[in-house]
Amino acid sequence: MSYTKRMDYKAQEIAKESIQEIYKYCDWALDGDDFQNLEGNEYNEAHSYLMSLVAMHIANKLLTDKL
Repeated sequence: MSYTKRMDYKAQEIAKESIQEIYKYCDWALDGDDFQNLEGNEYNEAHSYLMSLVAMHIANKLLTDKL
């Protein structure tokens, strides 16, 4: 397996684990008093929206900041 393919495989695995962790963080963030009134689909929509916002902020940070 070439170096590039190995790196791509590693990146996919890290992304999968990272998404699971972000999912947990978003669950935790929506558990506060501000979001107690969300029910069923409202909660799912808010969770998906928050996940998208977090992903956007991560992407923006990685693209604009020097690590």
